[in-house]
Formats: sequence, structure tokens, C-alpha cells
Amino acid sequence: MRNDPRYKKTIFLCARRAMLENELVLKKFALEYVPKHYSIEDLDDFNFFLEKIYDNDLYEVVMGLKPAESFADKYNIRFLKDIEQYASDARKLGRKLIEIYEDER
Repeated sequence: MRNDPRYKKTIFLCARRAMLENELVLKKFALEYVPKHYSIEDLDDFNFFLEKIYDNDLYEVVMGLKPAESFADKYNIRFLKDIEQYASDARKLGRKLIEIYEDER
């Protein structure tokens, strides 16, 4: 998968977002989650999704401000729910790391 032009396009579209928060989460999502859970054929639809989604809508899902379902009528809900779960897990891990750091002080 890593040498396929569609995957390279996925990496590019994830790493070039208008909002830094989206960029940081999506790039890791593309590198860690996508190769394990999406097929090469899925990438055509995923890349289309990345080209069409507004960064403000994506930000609200990534930051946990709105559930993915609130955008079900606008975007591919499968991809949005995958991103939502990945971002939620990343936020939980971040909070846990902060707690560990504070306990060590």
C-alpha cells in the first residue's frame, strides 16, 4: 500500500489541512490507521472525502465538539466515525500522559 499513488495522495491530503489541529491528527491517522483498516480501493473514496470535507467541520469532530453523526447528511460517515474514534483515543492518551507527568513532579 505504501507505494501506491492513492496512498501517497492520502498522506498529502491529510498533511495539508487549513487547521494545524486537523493536520496533526490526520497525518498520524493516515500513517497508523489507514494501512491497517482500509483497502487500496477504499482510498479513492477516502481521498474524495478529504477533498470535500470542510476543515471547520473536521475540526469539530477531531476536537470532540460535535459527534460524527451530526455530519452524516454531508460526508461519508464511515470515515468520519473512524477519525472521531482515532482522535478520541489520542485525546485520552494525551490526558493520561499529562497525569503521569504531573504525578512525577
